[in-house]
Amino acid sequence: MADSARVVQTVRGDQAVTVRESITVGRSIEDAFRLFTAGIGEWWPLKGTKFSYGGDRADKIFLEAKVGGRFYEQFSDGTEFDVGQVTTCEPPNRIVFTWKDPDWTTPTEVEVRFSPAGKGTRVDLEHRGLEAAGVPPKEAADWATGWTLVLAPYVEAATKRA
Repeated sequence: MADSARVVQTVRGDQAVTVRESITVGRSIEDAFRLFTAGIGEWWPLKGTKFSYGGDRADKIFLEAKVGGRFYEQFSDGTEFDVGQVTTCEPPNRIVFTWKDPDWTTPTEVEVRFSPAGKGTRVDLEHRGLEAAGVPPKEAADWATGWTLVLAPYVEAATKRA
C-alpha cells in the first residue's frame, strides 16, 4: 500500500517556498519511523545518484534519531560530510532536522511526521526555508521532484519489510 501526493507551495512577496510530500506505507508507525531514521542506509538512493554529496565516494548515510543527532554521509575513504542536525525528535511521531547544502547561505529545515492511516502509516515530509538559504524558486521546485525520487525507495523498502 503506497500513495503519494506532492505540493510545492510558493508564497509570492517574500518568496517563501515549502516543499511537501506525503506517502502512505503499510507499516506500523514505530516501524515506519525506525526505517526512516535508523534504517536510512537501507533505502536512501546514495550510490550513483545525485542524492549524495559524496559522488563516486558515497558509501553510507546516517540519521541519528535524537536531539543533537547528526544527519551525515560517510564516504568510502572514511571522511564524513555533515548534511544537518536533528533539532526535534519525538519517536515515533516526528523528527525535524536541518539540511545545509555547501552552496546555501543558511540551513533549511526538514520535518517528517508519522501518523496512523488505516492499517499503515502516513508519512508527511515538509522541507522549508529554501528561500532563506538563497535557493531560487525554480531550483526549489526541483527539490520537490527530488523528494519524490528519494522517498520511492523508502516506500519500496517498507513494502519489502511487510
